[in-house]
Amino acid sequence: MLGIWNLWIFFIPGFGTIQLAAIWANRKRGEPIEDPEAYVTHGKKLPVISLIWLALLVLICFFTPLNSGLLFWIGLPLWLFGIVVNLVAIHSFAHTAAGVNTTGIYRYSRNPMYVGIFLLLLGICLMGWSTSVWSMALLGFFIVSIPYFHWTVLFEEAFLTRKYGDSYRGYMNRTGRYVSLHRKFNP
Repeated sequence: MLGIWNLWIFFIPGFGTIQLAAIWANRKRGEPIEDPEAYVTHGKKLPVISLIWLALLVLICFFTPLNSGLLFWIGLPLWLFGIVVNLVAIHSFAHTAAGVNTTGIYRYSRNPMYVGIFLLLLGICLMGWSTSVWSMALLGFFIVSIPYFHWTVLFEEAFLTRKYGDSYRGYMNRTGRYVSLHRKFNP
């Protein structure tokens, strides 16, 4: 049921904060975080799919009630940490010249923004966990989002490899796709 104490009260401010930070970073850096050249080969498919994904997620969050138990308190720090990871990644982008970003959090993950969104969504799922139809829809959505994110990452990495060549390949060899517990150094 649509209500005030549903997941949207966490999702919208969290995701909105990330989007506002991205707008700020784009202005500071002078070019968008998401390279428009990446979409030339696939037209507008990826941005349209992303907007549909986001619209469905917002809809589900409007109808999924908050869990008031232990899972809410486990999900809350995951949600918050997901936002913080995104903000740190965006800050790193804002202070990096054009090209491959290998500084800051990008030394430990080639895709920290996806890691942050994953944590945010996991937190949201836990914060709204119940046996309700909407909670089950959210869980299904979360599970489907994992291969969708991975597919998007593979698309972006193929584009960056074509665009930056050996520079990006070297970065791929040194840094894990999602999380590097240790950095690999080439002599």
